[in-house]
Amino acid sequence: MNVQPIVRSTLAAACSGFLTRPCCVVPAALSLAGIGSAGLSAVIVAHRSWFLTAGVILLLIAMWMNLRQRGSVLNTSLTVLGTIVAFAIGAGWMGAF
Repeated sequence: MNVQPIVRSTLAAACSGFLTRPCCVVPAALSLAGIGSAGLSAVIVAHRSWFLTAGVILLLIAMWMNLRQRGSVLNTSLTVLGTIVAFAIGAGWMGAF
């Protein structure tokens, strides 16, 4: 039995699985580099207003793209409600942060 192709395919599968989850790659890379997520959040908090502004702009674009299509009242209501809730959570108004 030749073990080399099995090891190669296992490593390739592990790497591709690892790279498909960017939410896991960044914290893992920071941990390997000796930088914790708390240190990253301290840097990001300094620019919170910029991130909040970018989030509002992206939410409004997403809402506009959804509302320009003619849909039911339920779809329109859910779009507006979802945008308001997402902004409120991101802004810290709902106690999530």
